[in-house]
Amino acid sequence: MGFQRLPRLAKVARFVLPVGAAICALALFPAVASADPPLAFPFEETFVAVNPCTGLDDTVTVTGTFYVYERGVHGLSHRLDRTVTTSSGFSGHGTEISIDHDRIFLVHDVLTNGAGEHQLADLVFVQDADGTVRVDRFTVTCVP
Repeated sequence: MGFQRLPRLAKVARFVLPVGAAICALALFPAVASADPPLAFPFEETFVAVNPCTGLDDTVTVTGTFYVYERGVHGLSHRLDRTVTTSSGFSGHGTEISIDHDRIFLVHDVLTNGAGEHQLADLVFVQDADGTVRVDRFTVTCVP
């Protein structure tokens, strides 16, 4: 009879040991706290820029929601989901992203007018920890 108990004890041990290990792991390693939601602010800016399709000055209006994220040791980051309109009839959407206090800064906009022309705007700016600029590229292109 003593030998018949061993298989049953082995089955119980196979269940109890992993469950016990999981409970110990939960007690020793607390769950990672979830990040706070970003702060959200309305955004609007108007400025004059050259229309790449005509070469003429154009009034550009950018509106959207500006989200600010706290990233601990990496500082503040932000995202701007935006709508862009121009006085010459172009409109569209874009995104602006800043990481680590603007050390990495990206902008991408795509605009279209009634004639089917497109304006593409891209900005990429990257600097290293010493403040040396590694990438600084801005282009606005007309695609007929």
